[in-house]
Amino acid sequence: MKLSLVIVVLVVALLVLASLFATPLAAAPQDQDQLAATSEANQPTLRTWKDPSMIEDLKNIEFDFDSHDLASEQLSLDANAQWLKSHSNVRIRLCGYTDPRGDIVYNLALSHRRAENVKQELVRMGIAENRIEFATGWGKLYPNCLESTEDCWKLNRRVEFLRAIE
Repeated sequence: MKLSLVIVVLVVALLVLASLFATPLAAAPQDQDQLAATSEANQPTLRTWKDPSMIEDLKNIEFDFDSHDLASEQLSLDANAQWLKSHSNVRIRLCGYTDPRGDIVYNLALSHRRAENVKQELVRMGIAENRIEFATGWGKLYPNCLESTEDCWKLNRRVEFLRAIE
């Protein structure tokens, strides 16, 4: 029991240190083309800089607050699975995220469960498991939106599909 607690504390400490020294993807060069906001007054401010390995044809899978259930996103997941079936040479990475509410350990675990659920569902739908390089969670790191509104938080509760590095 004590050893497990020590391991958890060490992992959390390493993650905190790594996040302090890492340059977030969203902090990449910020010229007019890479970082923009929506112009409508009631729309959340979005970061439009994307990971260059993001697959534009695949939609993010979004989640309700404090949930890793896929039921509300089944249509998007079906469409993504069909795209992957028709592009059988593409390998992917699944990256899960949360909104900023909650503590770091809980959000890391929740974001990982989200990515793992998407992976398991894709495998159930016929995508070969070896085409999914990994499914991991990043918690509240790398948000799509920085405002403290429900619309913005919903954009951050997601799993992204990234092209695996060959």
